[in-house]
Amino acid sequence: MDEVTANVLQDLIQYVHFSADDAAALRQMGPLLEPAFPAIVDRFYEAIDRTPSAAQVFRGGVAQIERQKGMLLVWLKGLLGGVYDADYYERRARIGRTHVRIELDQRYMFAAMNIIRRELHSALSACDLDRETRQQGHVALDKICDLELAIMLETYREESDAKLQQVERLATVGQVAASIGHELRNPLAVMQTSVILLGRRASEEPKVQRHLKKLGDQIDLCSAIISDLLELARDRPPERRKCDLVALVSEAVGEVPRPDAVTVDFSPPASFEPVFVDEGQIRQLVVNLVLNAVQAVGASGQVDVRVEDEDAWASLIVEDSGAGIPADVRRRLFEPLFTTRSSGTGLGLALCRRVTEKHGGIIEASNRDVGGARFVVKLPRERGTAP
Repeated sequence: MDEVTANVLQDLIQYVHFSADDAAALRQMGPLLEPAFPAIVDRFYEAIDRTPSAAQVFRGGVAQIERQKGMLLVWLKGLLGGVYDADYYERRARIGRTHVRIELDQRYMFAAMNIIRRELHSALSACDLDRETRQQGHVALDKICDLELAIMLETYREESDAKLQQVERLATVGQVAASIGHELRNPLAVMQTSVILLGRRASEEPKVQRHLKKLGDQIDLCSAIISDLLELARDRPPERRKCDLVALVSEAVGEVPRPDAVTVDFSPPASFEPVFVDEGQIRQLVVNLVLNAVQAVGASGQVDVRVEDEDAWASLIVEDSGAGIPADVRRRLFEPLFTTRSSGTGLGLALCRRVTEKHGGIIEASNRDVGGARFVVKLPRERGTAP
């Protein structure tokens, strides 16, 4: 965890007056309250069922619901785990960022925490403890619930600020794209036609053909950059149609240029249910992610692509054997115009995030344990489900 995040966590702990004694009390209560966790989870989902607007966000198929319940059980164990350090903060913050991306109304977050708080207090009251220990436990429960809410609200603020900055950046991109994008395409088209004609009339000498190919490649690159600028600025909503995602990904992977020593492996599943997406936007997303992975591995390496079916969600995973993502870069990875490559434009991953969020999905980046980066895109089969 970086210094800024460490300071935020410390400030929040001080704000709710959470102490080492509170942590010790929660650690002691954990095993006593754990048998009540399944009933708490059930009551949590009963409350969701009574609220149609909340059910739209949290619900999915049977397998999805069971997975969500399992995640809530893990969350409850972490709540009373007794360890509230950098890893704890990052796990909680990740949940908060997910809530922002699926546009979960903050009132549901407060209501959900109130249900959990009430049920934990009820379970603690039923425990065979002396009065002083029980009272310490009730106080500690209130503090940890307050700390959880504080972390969630902090992540809402972070994401809100980030979105505002992104809107401002995109406004700038839009102005630039609108003013010069179309104007540049005409001379590029003339240049491309000239290169084709020169290629037909020039000698077959390898050196001449090599330079003509370089010119053609650079013209294609300029055209692609202009297309990305215009697409990023256009903010077009997806036109969803029934789509064979496996076939789409397979075709898109084949479009990505790569050095001879870079292997891109796509392992299609035996069966995969169709999804409703904008095929053009998702194709662009796949190409950009795979191209980013190919560039990350350099002259040689491995890129693995796969799709997975997770009940209400279709997942696209792209992994590479490159150097991974530096910690100071990860938070800015999807910002428009942000890049760490001297030849990069900072548009590809920003477009990936734009497309994913327009589809109501989530895109995440992390480092693999064995080295290299891992990008995961989750696309909902039905709008309004939460992972």
